[in-house]
Amino acid sequence: MFLIVQYYIKTFRPYFNGMLTKILYYGSRVAIGKNFRTDSIPKIIIDKGCRLIIGDNVEFRRSIEIRSHGKSLINIGGNTRIDRGVRLLAANHANIEINKGVRIGLYTVFNGGDSITIKENTLISGFVYLQTSMHGYGNRDELIKDQGYSHQPIILEQDSWLGTHVVVLPGVTIGKGAVVGSNAVVTKSVEDFCVVAGIPAKVLKER
Repeated sequence: MFLIVQYYIKTFRPYFNGMLTKILYYGSRVAIGKNFRTDSIPKIIIDKGCRLIIGDNVEFRRSIEIRSHGKSLINIGGNTRIDRGVRLLAANHANIEINKGVRIGLYTVFNGGDSITIKENTLISGFVYLQTSMHGYGNRDELIKDQGYSHQPIILEQDSWLGTHVVVLPGVTIGKGAVVGSNAVVTKSVEDFCVVAGIPAKVLKER
């Protein structure tokens, strides 16, 4: 009997939390599709003039944080799964576009000072950092913290795969079917079907 109850709670709770999330964040700024499931209520902060769109059959694990500031947009496509502790931040006029069938591993961070586009069926492992902003530091006579930021978009083409602890820097495009090895720092764009690794990331071979 206990196992039956435990199974029921485990199965039903994500759907119940999904319905609660829809109720809590109901309004013109947040749109959530059918069959949304989440292990816990995500933390969602959407400023006036911003939007969050979540498609059908999306699954969140626990402790997800989503923030949209400025005039930004976050669009999470259908059949996407986002693991626990992931943080999605969009600011300025950036768009974070996560297309259908994407998988995002635990504690990954999207730092969207500029746009981030994740194409269909891409795999992002845990502890990945997508960084679209770079702090200015060229003026020795001014504190680094006061020198502002530059921004460039990041694009991950379809069926690409980022290993754990990968860092992708501003302006980088990861090509279709490309693979980035764990702990790599990607400073330049990667061609289709290339396998790269290292700091900075370099081509090891083609698939």
